[in-house]
Amino acid sequence: MTNKIAPLGPQKPAATRLAPDDDDDDDPEIEIIDDQLVAASEADLLMMARTLLAPAQHDAWSAMCRTRKLPPKIGETCADVLAQTLAQTWVALWRRGGTAPTPGVDGKRGRGWERTPPQPLVFSPTTLTLLRWLVATPLGAPASTLDRLPPPTGPLAIGDQVMIYLALDMASTSPAAAGIARQPLVRATPLAWLGFPHLFDEAPKDTVDFDSLTHGAGAIVVEALAGEIARRWHQIELTKRAITSPEQLSTLGTAQDGVLVRFLAACDRRKRRDLAAFVLDAAAPNLTRRLPPLPAQLDATMSLSARLAARIAAGSLLRAVTTWSAWDQEHRGVRFIDGDYAAVQVLLARFERLGSAGVDLANAWLAELASFAPTPVDPTDATVDRREPRE
Repeated sequence: MTNKIAPLGPQKPAATRLAPDDDDDDDPEIEIIDDQLVAASEADLLMMARTLLAPAQHDAWSAMCRTRKLPPKIGETCADVLAQTLAQTWVALWRRGGTAPTPGVDGKRGRGWERTPPQPLVFSPTTLTLLRWLVATPLGAPASTLDRLPPPTGPLAIGDQVMIYLALDMASTSPAAAGIARQPLVRATPLAWLGFPHLFDEAPKDTVDFDSLTHGAGAIVVEALAGEIARRWHQIELTKRAITSPEQLSTLGTAQDGVLVRFLAACDRRKRRDLAAFVLDAAAPNLTRRLPPLPAQLDATMSLSARLAARIAAGSLLRAVTTWSAWDQEHRGVRFIDGDYAAVQVLLARFERLGSAGVDLANAWLAELASFAPTPVDPTDATVDRREPRE
């Protein structure tokens, strides 16, 4: 049952703080992992960690549906093997998007680990709590029936955030995604909100610290995941065109606005606006193809105010584009002799993909979303109340 991930470049070991325990009396079955003897339940826990890091190499759906009762603690051997597994997290992240040479914030071009030497990823006991919950919980069951994954007792380590993100990614195309996203621990994770805003039914709480993703190891993680985050946000924009429920569209837009406003503000404070460039990559394809996030037809039985609020909420990504436009104007005023000139040139090049024409179109769509025209009603539909709705 060996499954090692070959390294792609230099890395530092993950810093782990796990609780070993040799009491395996409740779990007498033994399996071999990396030539090490561990309890069968511990083998499932280790394979869950490896499935998160390399889902393409495992049967992720089987891992989510299979359950096993776990003893209160893990053994020392399991803790050591788990630490070795988690040490491969940087490699797993680079495989997701860090292998292509790209310019960094300082203008230096190279692969992820060449531009920014990876910092140690710290995993708190929260990661072990997550893994135990994933193994013990039948994620194929209805979300409302799942056992509760408690909120964190303190700030989440970046390693914890990565594992929670990977859990959502593993389940993203299955019904299990909703069950994972509703857990308090997941709702407290900034990286989960940044990567999967469509899975949440509200805006992030004030306690969700997006600043943790704009410096140190958190910023490197966002760089590695930027490509797939942009693709996911682009797909979300496309789904808006088919939504007919004003409530659903408002909920989605509210979650997106909450994430974008706070993350862009954190990037601005830390002088890491480059980390928010996924906004441009997500918006550019639809702007180029002139596909606005306009719902084809919202439920005509809902009030005009509800439908208008939904249409305005649909413009969340477009509003982030206008923020980038304001930044671009600032960047154009930076002189060659200024210290951040090299970094600004990278940002100017990233924005050039949209340019003034893209911004003008985004503003026109925002205006169209806000200038609501009543949804047409089929005159032969006797189920529709045609009286003027009360605002």
